[in-house]
Amino acid sequence: MDADYIIVGGGLAGCTVASRLKQRCPSLDILILEAGSDPSSNPNTQSFPGLFSLLGSDLDWAYSTEPQTNTGNRVHTVHSGKALGGGSVINFGGWSRGDATDYDDWARMVGDQRWSYEGLLPYFRRSESFFDANADPKQHGFDGPIHVTSVSASDPNRKYPLREPIKEAWNQIGVSSNPDGCSGDLSGVCEFLETWRDGKRQAAHQAYSLDGVPLVTEAIVHRVELTDGGPTGQKTASAVLLSDGRRFQARKEVILAAGTLRTPQILMLSGVGPANTLSQHAIPTVIDAPEVGKNLNDHFALYQLYQLRNPERGLALGSPVLSDPAFTKGFPADWAINQDVPADILGAAVRNDTARFGSPANESFLKPGRPLVETLVVYAPAGVPGVPMDGSFIMTSVMLLASTSRGTVSIRSALPTDPPLVDSNYFDTEADRVTLIHGSRRTMQALLDTSALADYIEAEVPPPGLPALSSQSSNDAFEARIRATGLAHHHPAGTAAMGKVVDPDLRVLGIPNLRIVDASILPLSIGGHPQATLYAVAEQAADIILEAGAQA
Repeated sequence: MDADYIIVGGGLAGCTVASRLKQRCPSLDILILEAGSDPSSNPNTQSFPGLFSLLGSDLDWAYSTEPQTNTGNRVHTVHSGKALGGGSVINFGGWSRGDATDYDDWARMVGDQRWSYEGLLPYFRRSESFFDANADPKQHGFDGPIHVTSVSASDPNRKYPLREPIKEAWNQIGVSSNPDGCSGDLSGVCEFLETWRDGKRQAAHQAYSLDGVPLVTEAIVHRVELTDGGPTGQKTASAVLLSDGRRFQARKEVILAAGTLRTPQILMLSGVGPANTLSQHAIPTVIDAPEVGKNLNDHFALYQLYQLRNPERGLALGSPVLSDPAFTKGFPADWAINQDVPADILGAAVRNDTARFGSPANESFLKPGRPLVETLVVYAPAGVPGVPMDGSFIMTSVMLLASTSRGTVSIRSALPTDPPLVDSNYFDTEADRVTLIHGSRRTMQALLDTSALADYIEAEVPPPGLPALSSQSSNDAFEARIRATGLAHHHPAGTAAMGKVVDPDLRVLGIPNLRIVDASILPLSIGGHPQATLYAVAEQAADIILEAGAQA
């Protein structure tokens, strides 16, 4: 089967690009090759209560990392959607943009203002249908495919009892309220925004119409065939070969949208990657691209469990008092709290990392007020092993927004059915350490040391065999807990970074008709939860691809 555009990966980005290309130019032949299945008939993909059954299921790649020396040699699982819709089928639905500074740093790194906050803003607006009709129309869209809502606006009966006490607690320790954290200013106590609509998931393949776009599911891609004949003697992507031998020829372009961990694997299997790695697996080197698979980053986090006082009052999910179905129409959290790190803590860490890694410090990283850590307070012990959801517990997530630790993705063999080799290198830099410790300490101050929550929260419940923490615990105690229990938020990015592997038009360097459109192209860690950013990237990618096609 031939097609004008072959999209490898039917996840969030792949579905968005395919949909927009077909809508804008109906005569185009577009084909999606997806390694997973079509999950539309699985009821657990539709509602929040069934969400946790998806992690580790046949809709999840559930990649294993190499043992991580910075976290007690633990092997981590990286959840990644293995289905049409990709991560939008198994994620928790959080919706936030990074801070404007994140995107402006990106644009400065690659010398192209299209990737600045203002450059991406039209695409942020294009993707969303924002819940608040009175929101700033310069910042928000109101007729896009993705319905974005706040918890309080999603259902009049969905009023969690701890909503106002949690907000007041953060205000008491000096964190101001931000009426719109999804407008380029991420700092403060912001409404937790989500993409659940009346309690149902909006997966990418459902929100973005794929009418007229053929799909091949359960299609493991082996490699992209690269031949001579491109402009000025460059290689051209002529076809895509599956692991079962099927071959699909591309008349115009091949677009890789297989995700941060799978895209570099496909590049290497196609002969594009570090020459020494390819030679180890007897793969002929087509283009020696040493940066393929480098720059892996993720939003590393500490999760903590808290015991509630008098849980019979109905403060968390599992309590019979909160039996209204409205309470499970999305993720049980009201606020995302985004904070900076004081210069006296962060400055020395950044300077030490600069000396260690030999690269200059990013001055904007030290900008006063720049949010670097996020806290969510979740009204349920979501996914904590062995802890009952009986209304007695809540949990927190304290997450790096701008991780500076960098890992790698490589290949284990020349077989496309072998999983990629993932060495995440979590929690490696001093900047990450002081940021996560500071954010965790501040979270404990808000939950345990304020009058707003004194009547609601009893104490932290430590993991078995570990001592409890308090806001007065030493930095060493916090660091030991993070190393023993810290986990990523499953937001990997950066392994085919713009400026290193692709150009600002998303073309793989040296192969003009091979593009990448997924989180692997992000050259730095973008704050917030990645959905909103990736939809905007894919929306802009469709414009770039169509403009290139018109000029061809």
